Amino acid sequence: LAEQQLNVKIVLMNNNALGLVYQQQNLFYGKRVFASRYSGAPDFMKIAEGFGIPSVDLDQESNPRAALARALQTSGPCLIHVSIDREQFVYPMVPPGAANTEMIGG
Repeated sequence: LAEQQLNVKIVLMNNNALGLVYQQQNLFYGKRVFASRYSGAPDFMKIAEGFGIPSVDLDQESNPRAALARALQTSGPCLIHVSIDREQFVYPMVPPGAANTEMIGG
């Protein structure tokens, strides 16, 4: 992205887990959670920096909406980081072993 200066914005909604895996373990495997939560969270901002991609952490901004607007208006790539609640599940989703036509909440 940085090398080509592609105008791509990455919005990372970080729940400190592998979201879909964590959600499926909770909903379909009796809340037996294994290897889907981060005990030590990766610093995605530093990873982006290592690739030459600017970033903004909306959690650290006094005015997150203004910071988001600035990030979206910048030329070239940008990582936009925001924390979300781990227990906030997303839908629609496809249950394990099911076909896409069997999605829940879609």
